[in-house]
Amino acid sequence: MYEHLAESALQHIDLPKAERIDCLKRNRWIGYDKAKKLILKMEDLLKHPDTHRMPNIIIKAATNNGKSSILNRFAELHPIVDDPFEDRLVMPVLSMEIPAGPTPDAIYEGILRKLKLPFRQSYSKALKFEMVKNGIQDFSVKMFCFDELHVIANTTKLVKMQLLDTLKYLSNETRVPIVGAGTVEAHVLLLSDGQLANRFEPYPLPQWQPNEEFQQLIASFEKLIPLKLPSNLHDPALAMRIYSETEGWIGEVHAYLARAAEYAIKKDIECISDDVLDKIDWMSPTKRRITS
Repeated sequence: MYEHLAESALQHIDLPKAERIDCLKRNRWIGYDKAKKLILKMEDLLKHPDTHRMPNIIIKAATNNGKSSILNRFAELHPIVDDPFEDRLVMPVLSMEIPAGPTPDAIYEGILRKLKLPFRQSYSKALKFEMVKNGIQDFSVKMFCFDELHVIANTTKLVKMQLLDTLKYLSNETRVPIVGAGTVEAHVLLLSDGQLANRFEPYPLPQWQPNEEFQQLIASFEKLIPLKLPSNLHDPALAMRIYSETEGWIGEVHAYLARAAEYAIKKDIECISDDVLDKIDWMSPTKRRITS
């Protein structure tokens, strides 16, 4: 029974409708091939021995195409744990989002908040960095994951230079590798600095194409959607419709299928079909950007 579902979805299949719908709205990890390869690459980087110039990765992709999900997944795989030999916590991966209107001080303050180390904004930049450096050692941080790296591109030329220098200084002084994620603007920004261009290996996440790989992707989604009947989303005609409505962006696929599944649960249909897709209120990404 329910052979079309993965174990994680089976745990929710007999819950009340409201709870099943709530499950649909949560982030779900879809381990497609390119994401798995990137996770393995990050695992290798996590174990990289200390060097004066640590290697780094820049994950570049359009908005809503899975960058943040990969960083979140990696952080989940390496949670904060108690040191079995000492009375302290270990944070293998420090993951944070670059704030809007970033400055070097804001980066240091964000790291200190993640480490739950108290500080005053009035502290000098040098003092904040020393606190960061000590905190990284105390918590045995082995990797920085910085999401939304492209927001740096929205600052002034001077601030851009200061922030790029901050990334270099942070990596050099702590000898901790950086995995950044952002749009193509983030990669262009790093290429503007000769040293960083050499240290950050790009890892693109391209837009999905309407092919067999996309059919496999949505088949993976179906296994995690707690519907009692199979939808056969990998069927070529249905897969093409899903692709057309989501334009091959993985975040859009997640939202589209969640909305369809919610309708199917509420109406006791229990599968996603063309009829269900006809009924839901949805607008493709391109149509959303039309202003007239």
